[in-house]
Amino acid sequence: MATSRYSSAAENCIFKGSMDRYASLEGQKRESPAAERNKQPILEVMLEYLPRGAPDTAARSRRPFLLEIASGSGQHAAHLAAALPEYDIQPSDVTSELFGSIVAYAAGLPNVRLPPLLLNAAAADEWPQAAAAAAAAAAAAAAPEAAIVGPAPAADSDAAAAGSSFTPSCSSSPSSCTAVDVILVINMCHISPVAATRGLLRGAGTALRSGGSGLLFVYGPFTVQGGRHTSDSNAAFDTSLRSRNPEWVTGMS
Repeated sequence: MATSRYSSAAENCIFKGSMDRYASLEGQKRESPAAERNKQPILEVMLEYLPRGAPDTAARSRRPFLLEIASGSGQHAAHLAAALPEYDIQPSDVTSELFGSIVAYAAGLPNVRLPPLLLNAAAADEWPQAAAAAAAAAAAAAAPEAAIVGPAPAADSDAAAAGSSFTPSCSSSPSSCTAVDVILVINMCHISPVAATRGLLRGAGTALRSGGSGLLFVYGPFTVQGGRHTSDSNAAFDTSLRSRNPEWVTGMS
């Protein structure tokens, strides 16, 4: 579940407080009621489109890699990992504030790739590099004979909760950045400046595998038919968001 960590007051996106109310559970776990409500419906829609198993010989040589942008508490990443053991799930967020919660939810789920990535969606020229490096690390960690037939090896790092911001350059070979099979973004676009959504879309064009096989899933309140909200509650939410920050809008169409 994403939170409003993106601020238009600075060039870099920084934490400005949560749009969600997280309940404190055991240890560092935090629970978002919204994430608990929507995690299964989101998964069910994704299952209609996600490839399962290995359709061809080339696919058997690697595990599919799913990057979640703006992971928040980590509830969605854990839910996906449990339902999709053949996928490597890489959580990320723009700050490390909830990385401890992500790590806690990942316990017992070795296909959740740790540490979480520090990833700024607005930085379209940078975050695909971090995603490519994470995908390469996941591929290197998976035994070839076990590719996409079971969970990946667990990350063994005492610093997992601190996150990773390693971003090697791939500008000299842009095709080397097309390493992500699936990108998932939940409740980020409407509580961040437009630059974050633009960076998400532009970066996804770089990060997703070429040939039409890459998938981008975006969950949030959308408008239809020239800006009409799909519910009165979304219209009220849009008014509330604009009152807090004019650059936060629910009108994605």
